[in-house]
Amino acid sequence: MSRLLAGLALSLVLAVVTVAPARADNWQANLYNEGLPSHLVAVDKNRRAFLFFEKKSPLKLKYSFPCVTGQLAGDKQELNDLRTPEGIYFVEYKIASGLDFKEYGGIAYTLNYPNPVDRLRGKTGHGIWIHSKGFGLVPTRGCVAIGLKEIDTVGPQLTPGTAVVLAEQFDESRVPQPDNGTARELRRLMQAWSNAWAARSRKMFDYYDPESYSKATENFSAFRQNKERLFKMLGFVKIYNREIHALEGPGYWVTWTEQFYAASNLSTEGVRRLYWQRGKDKKFRIVGMEWTPRDVGMRADFQKGRLVAASVPAATDASSEAPLPPRLDMPEAPDEKTAPAAPPAAVAEKLLAVSEPLVPRRAPAPPPAEINWGAKPGMDAAQGEPPAAAPAPVPAAPVALSAPETSAAPAASASSAPVTPEAPAPAAQPVAPVLTPETRVELEKAVQAWNKAFAARSADIAALYDQQQYNRVPGVPRGHSYNSVQRELERQFRAPWLSLISRAPVLEIQGPLAVSRSEQLVVGPTGTEQGVRTFWWRREADGSFRIVGSEFKPAELGLAANYLEDVSAAVSANLESWRKAWEAGRLDDYMGFYAADAVQQGRWGAKNIRRQKETLWARVKPTLVQLSGLRLAMDKHGIRADMSQTYADSAGHTDRGTKTLLLRFDGKNWRIQREDWAPQAPAAPAPAGQSAAASRRSAQRTLP
Repeated sequence: MSRLLAGLALSLVLAVVTVAPARADNWQANLYNEGLPSHLVAVDKNRRAFLFFEKKSPLKLKYSFPCVTGQLAGDKQELNDLRTPEGIYFVEYKIASGLDFKEYGGIAYTLNYPNPVDRLRGKTGHGIWIHSKGFGLVPTRGCVAIGLKEIDTVGPQLTPGTAVVLAEQFDESRVPQPDNGTARELRRLMQAWSNAWAARSRKMFDYYDPESYSKATENFSAFRQNKERLFKMLGFVKIYNREIHALEGPGYWVTWTEQFYAASNLSTEGVRRLYWQRGKDKKFRIVGMEWTPRDVGMRADFQKGRLVAASVPAATDASSEAPLPPRLDMPEAPDEKTAPAAPPAAVAEKLLAVSEPLVPRRAPAPPPAEINWGAKPGMDAAQGEPPAAAPAPVPAAPVALSAPETSAAPAASASSAPVTPEAPAPAAQPVAPVLTPETRVELEKAVQAWNKAFAARSADIAALYDQQQYNRVPGVPRGHSYNSVQRELERQFRAPWLSLISRAPVLEIQGPLAVSRSEQLVVGPTGTEQGVRTFWWRREADGSFRIVGSEFKPAELGLAANYLEDVSAAVSANLESWRKAWEAGRLDDYMGFYAADAVQQGRWGAKNIRRQKETLWARVKPTLVQLSGLRLAMDKHGIRADMSQTYADSAGHTDRGTKTLLLRFDGKNWRIQREDWAPQAPAAPAPAGQSAAASRRSAQRTLP
């Protein structure tokens, strides 16, 4: 009988091990002599050793410092477990101010924990840094800490993108080891993936594990649909990769490269990372992807013709091509309840370079992201995870949120007052959630439902709140009352249209409540606002989640760049149609692109603009209007578009210069609110012996 019981116990243990998320406990890292980067960091948690290597025939240990890691041994699994993660990570950015000297020594370098494989394995938490300590090395809450002198020595070389290997054991005397062919194969696979992407081939999707990619990065179905749409829309795409690197993590591999993406609509450069795992058929497939925009000097090389493309021209976007700004995630603390904020310096580039011709396009959002539009007829459906449903019809009157059993949270309010509930005891004992993969999916759907209802200005948003328990549940900050929340939503829903960009939520469990934090940008007729929106969710008796608390903290997160990426398709198409109407002299079509109160180089109002064009075009007709180098930037009144313009008319007049337009969205189309023109500076005098006519002919030959 005892043997039988022992056997049953062993079976139960094995069953638990089978379903438990993969761990990297006691991982012993290996480096191979294939695809190594120019420098990297390795940390041996067991020996408390911080090692910095340089690639010099082929690898050389440059620094070796003592370090400390988390207070508890093992691989990090969840928020505040006091463990240091094990795996392959990358430096994101440097924090040089605003830090507690005793805890962090004043300088810290953030890492990209959790990476896609961590999310796939259900790991939670954030804020893993390399930093120093002000008064001696003592174990951390999960970070890696070295001395003050050591951080000053190695810090300048911890540039963004530096690979960091965190392992229980790392034997520097045995590196690098001969590659068994895996690193070489994965480098080849990344190049083949780039070729398929550049060729707009559906074979590109064969490189992915759809189920794992959906959990780790973004909804694969939405990702594929967006790609296939872009394959048809774009004229060409080129992918330029520099050297592809490869490192082995615990149960996965990472390949990465500096990459320049050029298409008929967009050019951008940065660092691309792919995370690979073997499937049941033993083949490697992509389970995660990261894109970090960065000036790596490839654009300049491209302009000088020094780059070699991955394949022949083709077309697609890059579904994580838009900038993904880093988050200033403070290292975990047991009392942490605030959402991460981004440092002012860590803001994504807000200008979008678009090459001619101006064609409709759909540029990507950071992985993963969803973009929810309310009323925006004539524009593409929102991109996101999962694919956004068609926007609800715009109500003719302001929405009333008066459902007797529900409550509404304030959206990104112009007053930026925090919206946080207080905490008397609830009437009924809540059902404590567990952050299983199924629970994660339910919470993500609930957040997406709120986003869509908000963007559509729909009264359906009220059903997502628990009116009876809102602002009355222990464990959430004190916040506005239900009535205040309702009034704020009603005020915002009076706008004729709203759009919302929301990055994928960060989820965690706090006692009996689930918490979601989403970086968001709200755009409306009166302006924009971005910040971190936090919801506290309570699982109801019927199993559904409802909001019992909310908070919005304004912060600069770089989401304006994502908004520009989303609307640039419509803006580009609109400007191309405006250009054609102007070049053809079609007055009615031309004036259809202007707002009634538009200003054009001192002429106020569409009527005056029309009168001037009627008089001018009666004498001379436009014969050429060329636009190139379109750049879009956010403006408090809409979008500013700058471009180079070449103009010619039937009287032989030509000029070149910079055209600047202020565009305002009216709920259906982008209208020109203001138009300014700055002529190009006159050419230098002709050299001695060269006639003015010859000089003009020379200048005309250089026109694009």
